[in-house]
Amino acid sequence: MVYIHYGATKYDPEKVKPIKNHPMMAKPEGGLWGSPKDAVRGWKEWCEGNEFHVERLEHSFQFTLAENANILHLGSAADLQGLPTVVHELVPVSMWVCLDFEKLAADGLDAIQVNISGDTTENHREGLYWKLYGWDCDSIVVLNKEIIVEI
Repeated sequence: MVYIHYGATKYDPEKVKPIKNHPMMAKPEGGLWGSPKDAVRGWKEWCEGNEFHVERLEHSFQFTLAENANILHLGSAADLQGLPTVVHELVPVSMWVCLDFEKLAADGLDAIQVNISGDTTENHREGLYWKLYGWDCDSIVVLNKEIIVEI
């Protein structure tokens, strides 16, 4: 699969910071973010639709992942069951899921790909979009920069 990262014209491994859990957020700090190039609901579409940093869309590069990459694919809230999480005292448990990205990376996970557009959950509050609040589009976060292959 081909992914696209916006905001830079080429891949620079020195700019990819280690994955770190972010307090009270369903998204981690660090890693490399992108969207599948053929995403139904990708980053570019989301930014344009929400008038969010549209100027950054002018610069991008494409990448793929090593064949042996260990990728976790999430397509529904049910896929979150059994994954390690962290609890933040200010986030009610019922609100969203804060995955333990540091543990996932330490356990050998290379990337997490989220398919928001494919979630068919009828109750919006029970769906992947809500449970991973802040993952607004079909996207991938690469936890291990060693698997990134720039095109």
